[in-house]
Amino acid sequence: MIVSVCIEKGGTGKSQTAVNLSAALVKFCKVKVLVVDLDPQGTASLGFGISPLSTNTHAIHEVLAGEIPAQDAVYAYNETDLCIMPARHELALYGSQEFTTELNNILKPMSKVFDFILIDLPPTLGNFTTTALSLSDAAIIPVNASSSVCIVALLSQLRTIKTIVEEKINPKLSVLGVLACMVNNTRICTEVLTWLEEEYSDLLFQTKIRQNIKLAESLGLGEPIFDYSPDSYGALDYKSLALEVMGRIS
Repeated sequence: MIVSVCIEKGGTGKSQTAVNLSAALVKFCKVKVLVVDLDPQGTASLGFGISPLSTNTHAIHEVLAGEIPAQDAVYAYNETDLCIMPARHELALYGSQEFTTELNNILKPMSKVFDFILIDLPPTLGNFTTTALSLSDAAIIPVNASSSVCIVALLSQLRTIKTIVEEKINPKLSVLGVLACMVNNTRICTEVLTWLEEEYSDLLFQTKIRQNIKLAESLGLGEPIFDYSPDSYGALDYKSLALEVMGRIS
């Protein structure tokens, strides 16, 4: 199953979700997962300890260019069934050119090897997002529940997905769920959650990702939350999300 993790706004917990949901799926659901970093900023790569500035590892732009086979850019995290295809800043070149066929040539064979492919996308509506969604089975949309601005970003992302489906670019694309991240006890967060529950109760995951400094620390230090702080709220929440995701697709 190919799942794009996407929202047309930064600071929502998108890359954090790609990293920690994938780790939770492998750890607790015993599936094989590949994270494809399709964001030139390389935040998801960093979450697995691979710097987007490093030249010591191969990256997805080399595969797209036909310079190396896809398997040469796949790295197992700590010898587990969790793998990452990292990004470097050179990937930005593909933000302005057609690469659907090249990306499909990566995803299609890999989907036979892995149970899940999670694609981490840039926080913008652009070529990376539309191309990935055109090849995905589903999307997970993380929103920053502590900011009312997330509502506009969510509506925009849902509209993009609706267009891709209605124009038959990818009629099988669905929304696997909307994920409330950075949840806290503030009034604005309560109001945003109430709005999400009223407007998108069918899409909203029951699991909420609570605001937790350990999540931010783990991403910057290159470790999924289950390695960095396994007893934290962040670890508990992403374990719950993984189980809920498996329930939704079964």
